[in-house]
Amino acid sequence: MRSTRFPAVLLFLAGVLAFSGPSQAASPHDGAAGGRTAADFTLETPDGQTYSLGQFRGKKPVLLVFWATWCPECKAAIPKINALHGGPAGEKLQILGLDFRESREKVAAAVKSLGIRYPVLLDRRGTVAREFGVVGIPTYILVDRNGEIVYRENVLPGDLSGYL
Repeated sequence: MRSTRFPAVLLFLAGVLAFSGPSQAASPHDGAAGGRTAADFTLETPDGQTYSLGQFRGKKPVLLVFWATWCPECKAAIPKINALHGGPAGEKLQILGLDFRESREKVAAAVKSLGIRYPVLLDRRGTVAREFGVVGIPTYILVDRNGEIVYRENVLPGDLSGYL
């Protein structure tokens, strides 16, 4: 009986490894891709302004905040992100909120009612979220001034001084 279970367990484990793909585990300073260069993108705000990730390359780090208006954790983080944006770190760091697949009107109303002070971009098709491997929100991705992903978690980074 033991000899028939062992090959079955090995086959199961091999299947799990084959279908799971590369590990996405991240340490707070490593980024999910171990220093992977962030893909450039250009998106609009609800009022029609455009922002590109590339426009900050070589100038300042960028904190990407993937969120949605229906997400309670995302809403709870807004005061902290606003404080970061308006504080001393805000001069050395660009914050971009990327709303996941919602209408321009809904996002504009939420930005106003929630008092969001940092730019919020419309990722209407979820293309940028997919490119960055976002599987849940909120997701925070910090891209250093060289364009490398240095942080990727579902919680805001605590101390950004090492990145600024």
